Amino acid sequence: MKNQKMTDFSITQWAALFGMAIFFLCLPYQQALFNSFTYNFEVPIYEAMLFIFAVFLVALAYIARYLKYDSLEFVFGIGMLLLPVMYWISSFQAVSYHNAVLMVFVNGLYAVFFLTALSLVTTKASRLAAEIIMFLAGYSIVIVGLLAATGQVSIKDSIWLTSGTYRLTSIFQYSNTYAGFLLAFFLCAAFAVVNAKRTITACLHAVMLVPIWISFMLTYSRGALVLVPFLVLIILVFLRLDRQIAYLGVLLVSISASFIILNPYTKNYLDIAPRVMPKSANENPYLLPVRDPAVLKAWSILLVASLVAALCMWAIRAVQPWLEQRLTRWMKRGYSAFILPAAGAVLGILASVMLFGTGIAGKILPQSIAERIANINFRQHSVLERMTFYRDALKLSADYPLLGAGGGGWNALYEQYQNNPYVSRQAHSYFFQTLVEVGWIGLLILTALVGSIFVIYLRHYWKERLEQPRHLVFFILVLSILAHSMIDFDMSYVYIGALVFFSLGVLAAAYQNKYALSGLSVLNQLRWRFLYPALLGILSAAMLFQVFQEYVAVHYYNKALNMAVSEPHPLEELLEPLDQAIAHSPAHPAYTYLKIDWLSQGYRQTGDRSYALQAKELIERIKSAESYDRQIILAEYRNHKDLGEYNESIEALEDGISKFQWDIKFYEAAIMEYAVNGNSLKDTDPDKAHSYWNRGMELYEEVLRRKKLLASLPEEQ
Repeated sequence: MKNQKMTDFSITQWAALFGMAIFFLCLPYQQALFNSFTYNFEVPIYEAMLFIFAVFLVALAYIARYLKYDSLEFVFGIGMLLLPVMYWISSFQAVSYHNAVLMVFVNGLYAVFFLTALSLVTTKASRLAAEIIMFLAGYSIVIVGLLAATGQVSIKDSIWLTSGTYRLTSIFQYSNTYAGFLLAFFLCAAFAVVNAKRTITACLHAVMLVPIWISFMLTYSRGALVLVPFLVLIILVFLRLDRQIAYLGVLLVSISASFIILNPYTKNYLDIAPRVMPKSANENPYLLPVRDPAVLKAWSILLVASLVAALCMWAIRAVQPWLEQRLTRWMKRGYSAFILPAAGAVLGILASVMLFGTGIAGKILPQSIAERIANINFRQHSVLERMTFYRDALKLSADYPLLGAGGGGWNALYEQYQNNPYVSRQAHSYFFQTLVEVGWIGLLILTALVGSIFVIYLRHYWKERLEQPRHLVFFILVLSILAHSMIDFDMSYVYIGALVFFSLGVLAAAYQNKYALSGLSVLNQLRWRFLYPALLGILSAAMLFQVFQEYVAVHYYNKALNMAVSEPHPLEELLEPLDQAIAHSPAHPAYTYLKIDWLSQGYRQTGDRSYALQAKELIERIKSAESYDRQIILAEYRNHKDLGEYNESIEALEDGISKFQWDIKFYEAAIMEYAVNGNSLKDTDPDKAHSYWNRGMELYEEVLRRKKLLASLPEEQ
C-alpha cells in the first residue's frame, strides 16, 4: 500500500491540491479572512468554507483508498480532530453561542487543511507542489502590498496612519500581522535561496528578499523585529555548517541592500502615502498612474536593489560547493551545528549595542523607523497593554478553567475582567485566546499536537540534516508565524491559520511512515478501513450544510438592509427577509438585534404596545445565547422603559455595569434612573427612595474610584 501511494498518479489527489491552490492564491484578498467576531467579516469566511469543505469531499476519495491506520497519519488525524471537537464541547457552555459555533467551523476548516496535507502531500512531487503554492501565495501578497503602497491598486486600509506614521498593512489591514507574515516568508525565501537545486529557482527567490524586507520595515513592527535574531539562530541550528554560512550571507546581503535604499525609498513612500490615502472613511484609496514620477522612482529603486542583491546571492551560491568541500570534515561533528549560532548570538548583541547604543542607527535609518526602534523596551505602551491582556486572560480562564468560555469568549468577556478600560476584541496571543475559548484541556491538546509534530519531525530531520531536505521550509514557516502569534492575533486571520495547519500537515506527513503502530493494523481490514473516511465525510457534509445555512441567512439579512435604505417599505415587508435570516441563524445577535430595533422604532412611531412585547420576547430568547452582548443589554433596558417596567430597566443597567465595568454610559444611565425613580417615590415610599439614592451615590463613588485607578497606571499606558 505504501509504495503504491508513493508512486500512483491520482486525479483526486491533484484535484484536491488544485483546490487548495485556489484557496491560497485567490481567497486572501478579503482582509485575509479576518475573524473579528462581527457580522461584517463573516461572509468571506463562509464562502471560503463552502469551497474548502467541498474540496475535502474530493480529497476523501483519495484518503479512503490509501489510508493506513497503523501509521502516524491516523493518530495525527485524530489529534487534529480533537480541536474542533473541543470547540464544539465548549459551545454548550459558551457565553456567545453564535461565535462559539463559528469557531467550530473555523477549526473544522483548519482540520481539513491539516488532514489534506497529512494524507495527500506525501511524495516529492506533491511536496514540491505545496511549496510552490506557498511561495506563490506569499510573494503575490507582498507584491500587492507594494502596489498598494505606491497607489497602483486600491485596498482599503492597506496603509495605516497612526501616531503620525504611515504603516504598511497590505491585505491584512493590520501592520503587525503583516510583519509576522513577511518575517516568515523572508526566512523561508532565504532558505530557498541556499537550498534550491537549480540556480534559476534560487535567483527567483533571491529577487523577492529585498521587497519583503523593505515591506517589513514599512510595517514599523517592533515585536516582529525583535523576533528576527531569535528565529534566525533557531533556524541555523538545523542547517549544516556550509548552509549556515550561506544562509547568513544571504540574510546579510538582502538586509544590507534594503538598508542602502531604505532612506530614499521611505522618503518616497512617505510622499506617496498622503496622496493615495482616502480623505474620509467612505472613500477608497486613490490610484496613481504608473508614469507618476514618485511611482517610477519607487519601483526603480526597488528593482535595482533587488537585482544587485540577487546577483550577490548568485555569487554566494557559486561558492557553496567549495564551502561544502572544505567543511565536510567539520559537518560530521555533532557540535558543528551550534558553533555559528553561538558566535552569531554574541556578534548580534555587539552589533545591537553598536547600532543603537551609539546612535549609528539614527544616521543610517529613516528617522521615523529609527525613532520607533529606539523606543523598543519593556515599558512601552504596546508591551504594557499586552501584559494586561494576558493577566486578564488568566483571570478570565480561572472562571472557565477546563473547557473555556467557548469560541469568541475573550470578545464577550474581556470587559468584565479588564484591569483598565481598553478596547480589544482579540487577546493578542493565539495561545492565551485558545486558553480562554477552550480552557486548559483545549490548550493542552493544541500544544501536544504541535509539540509532538515538531519533536517527531525534528528528530528524524536531524538524522538526515546533512542532506538538507527542502521540507524544512514548512517548519520555518510554522515556527515563525506561531512565534509571532504568541504576541499578536495573527491566527485570527483564517487565511494564516489555514496556512499554518496546512504546513503542519506537511511536516506530520514527512516522516509518518517511520512508525508502525501494529496495534492499529486490524483497522486496515476491509470491513473497518472505510469507517474513518466515512465519518469524516459525514462531518464535512454536516459542516457544509450548516455553513450554507449561515450563508443563506447573510443574504436574507442583507436583503432586509437594502430594502430599508432603498425606498420606504411597511415594517411587515421589511421583517419578512429578516425573519428568514433569523430562521436560518437563530442565535445570530446582529439579525435579532436589528429586528428588536425595528420593532422598538415601530412602537415609538405608532404607540402599538404589541411591537414592544414582540421585542421583549426576542430579547429574552437571544439573551439565553448572547447574554454578554452590549447592544442586547441596552435594548433590554430601553424595552423595559418602553413598557413602563422601571425596576426591570434598572436591573438591566446593573447587569450591564457588572459585565462592562468601565463603560461610563451604564453608570450614567443607572445613576439617572436611581435619581429619577427615587424622586418619584420620595412621598409614597421614602425608604425605597433612599435606597435608590444611596445606590446611585455608590455608583458615583465607584466611578471616582475607577478614575483614581486610571491615574495610578504607568505613564506609558
